[in-house]
Amino acid sequence: MDKEEHIAQLRARRRRVELIETALESVRDVESSLQEMKEFLTKQLKVERTERLSDIQEADKAGVPKTKISREVGLSRANLYNHLKGASVDG
Repeated sequence: MDKEEHIAQLRARRRRVELIETALESVRDVESSLQEMKEFLTKQLKVERTERLSDIQEADKAGVPKTKISREVGLSRANLYNHLKGASVDG
């Protein structure tokens, strides 16, 4: 291989490395965005679960049957009773 062929090979290698580095940077940006989204949704879920517990308690005080509340909120009756006792058994 002469000098020009070595230079061409080095340039080709550099381009491949730069493409990989650029792709990795894009992946890191996506990961960062996903992490921010995860944190936002986790906070939102906590708020919704707190508000759901309040709704459950209000429905119970209003005399809505516990089986109906359980079905509507998607909790087992055991978990519903735990919620009403003050336990937070959310899966």
